[in-house]
Amino acid sequence: MGNIRGVKRQSWWCSVWLCIALLCAWTGAAANPVIVLQPLPGEHDSTEVLSGALDDRLGPPVAPVIRGSRGEVSWWRLTTREPLGTDGQPKLMLRAPFLNQVQAWAPGGDQPARHALYGEHADPSHSSRALVVDLPRGIPSGQVVWLRVSTASSLQMPVSIEPLDVVHRDDLFHASWRASVLSVLLVLALLAFAFRFGTGDPSFAWFGAMLCFAVLYMVSLSGDFRLLPGADALFGSSSRVNRVAGGLGIVCSNLFQRAYLDLRGKLPRLDRMLWATTAMAAVAGIGSLFGDAEWLGRIGNLGLILSAMVLLAGSTVLALRGDRPGRVVMASWLPLMLFVTLMASEMMGLWAGPTWLPQGLAGAFALAGLLLTIGLADKLLELRRDRDQASALARADELTGMLNRAGIEVELRRAIELAMEKDESMSIAFVDIDNFKRINDKHGHGIGDECLRIVSKRVRNQLRPGDVIGRYGGDEFLAVLPGARLGEALDVARRMLASVNGRSLLIDMLQLDGSLSIGVAEYLAGESAEALVERADNALYVSKQGGRNRVSPS
Repeated sequence: MGNIRGVKRQSWWCSVWLCIALLCAWTGAAANPVIVLQPLPGEHDSTEVLSGALDDRLGPPVAPVIRGSRGEVSWWRLTTREPLGTDGQPKLMLRAPFLNQVQAWAPGGDQPARHALYGEHADPSHSSRALVVDLPRGIPSGQVVWLRVSTASSLQMPVSIEPLDVVHRDDLFHASWRASVLSVLLVLALLAFAFRFGTGDPSFAWFGAMLCFAVLYMVSLSGDFRLLPGADALFGSSSRVNRVAGGLGIVCSNLFQRAYLDLRGKLPRLDRMLWATTAMAAVAGIGSLFGDAEWLGRIGNLGLILSAMVLLAGSTVLALRGDRPGRVVMASWLPLMLFVTLMASEMMGLWAGPTWLPQGLAGAFALAGLLLTIGLADKLLELRRDRDQASALARADELTGMLNRAGIEVELRRAIELAMEKDESMSIAFVDIDNFKRINDKHGHGIGDECLRIVSKRVRNQLRPGDVIGRYGGDEFLAVLPGARLGEALDVARRMLASVNGRSLLIDMLQLDGSLSIGVAEYLAGESAEALVERADNALYVSKQGGRNRVSPS
């Protein structure tokens, strides 16, 4: 348990530092100073555009990010402030293309180069992080690159120019990073489903489904699986799969967080608000199964942002109250909430995010999944501890703290099975307090109960390591002595006897003399637990008939 708490504490700081580092990277990232990008809205004949006849319609230079509305066709004129040579084999990078299709006219080329993430124009020689446009002649002075963009999503496409070695390096990093993140999420999803079937807790199923939808959302958005058979038909035709995965992923996430945080019992108002945002996500996800309307995406993104706000507020309130699940969600969900909110707002056209935003989102998913898995493991340990505690209480005698009759009978059968398995000896001692009824009748049940407590402590202190004792009923105790032959068991019984009759019982200024009658029996091969107890009980009867205050073997 200490290790899990330590990991959770370290994980909290990992979350904080991830947010700080990525925010620093965001604020420190400057716009590309080389590129001059000008929009030419609308569809035009390529001959007119390339001839320069429409240059007077160009918009003012903008940041090197291509923006557009879904279903829109636009032209973009790209130049550089200084001539770009061919050193390093420069490439024009159009990041986060998703479903956008691009035709590029580079200097020296008569025909456009077609680029897309999916379909016949996909380029398997580069990773899916960007569309890569060759600039075999660079961009000489006075030359331009024309881009015709068929926009199929509201995602922004950052534009940059990089040498080939940097492109290859970043492609390798992207591929390894994405493979690591997706592998982590899939492994965590399998663990969640295994926990679901192992524990019967439905929250694990919501957690596993959330991770699966997160994987589907990321691969549909970034094209990680584009080279697999059927990927073009599934992911490349529309944003429907992306919206379905996003909407249903939010639903599963909200239902999991609701159960894990127990919002219904702890924060009922926020619970009702979360249900409302979950309904919005469900409409977007399920509606996208039957249509591809733009408003479904807007509802889904709005539901995502509102859900993130509700969960962040709820986990913060619970964390401030010292609630452990609240702390786990706050630590794990804070980076993810930040990234999904930024990503959703970008998809709604509210801003243009940094180039590393999709990778940050993937990392935040993996971090959140890992930390929540740790939190769920902690919850399992807590549930198991509570179960063990409840089981122990069910087997405990409330008065003496010993095992009750059911508990000691379980231990007796276990000891017999072990003796049979290992062909070893074991014995039992049946203990009875002499004249206990007389003490109860004369001094009352309060004194009698205290007498039971004192005697139980004294006889328990005489047991060997591994021995167990329980209250069998009334003033009778049964001690189970694994591995003990009859002689060793008699020695234990005599020590019990001496511990009681050797000194008086002091109770509320009363000084009472006490003694025990004990019967001892060694287990015989093939003997049942009932027969063994009966022989010990008969030996106890012999001690009673012999004048009490003695030990008798069977």
